[in-house]
Amino acid sequence: MKDIVIIGAGNFGKEVAQLITEINEDKKSWNLLGYIDETRAKQNTVINNHVVLGDFSWLEKNFSDRLWAVCAIGNPQDKFNLIKKASAYNINFANLIHPGVKTNKFIEFGSGCIICSNSFISVNTKIGNHVSINPGCGIGHDTVIGDYSSLYWNVTLSGNVCIREGCEIGSNAVVIPKRTVGRWSIIGAGAVVNQDLPDNCTAVGVPARPIKFS
Repeated sequence: MKDIVIIGAGNFGKEVAQLITEINEDKKSWNLLGYIDETRAKQNTVINNHVVLGDFSWLEKNFSDRLWAVCAIGNPQDKFNLIKKASAYNINFANLIHPGVKTNKFIEFGSGCIICSNSFISVNTKIGNHVSINPGCGIGHDTVIGDYSSLYWNVTLSGNVCIREGCEIGSNAVVIPKRTVGRWSIIGAGAVVNQDLPDNCTAVGVPARPIKFS
């Protein structure tokens, strides 16, 4: 089994630890060493039987080219920042895909992806680096999801959708076919995207409309 650490000891980190457990129940793959987290109060604590090893200085002291990591952070900008820090240690980033996820041989995955249970990914999709897909999501054919994006529970992306870099898609949101969501944009929970959306916007509602820009 390969040694792995989870970057981020928050709620999503706990879920990713459980994901690793369920992957191992299907096929022994990962030896979870614990969490890396910069929050001082969490260091050397134990969360669901897994220790918080320390901050990034732990990686510096325990670096190995055989060590793997995954970043369990939902917010794309925070995820980007932490991965940039971790990348300084030339660490390997793992793809964690629940055995219950429906995939096929015509999907392109980047590295560092987290794909949770009961999701479906159709043919000829491209999923970038460090993409998080929470349980119950449906990804249509020929869809592209950019680096660092996060899809929360039960998101539906129809065919030929383009989700650009760093997007955050709220639970139960729907993007209809052939629509594009611009870079670093946020789609609110339950929104229905029926038109292309620009970069750096927050869009909510049915149909989704931008309410602010960052």
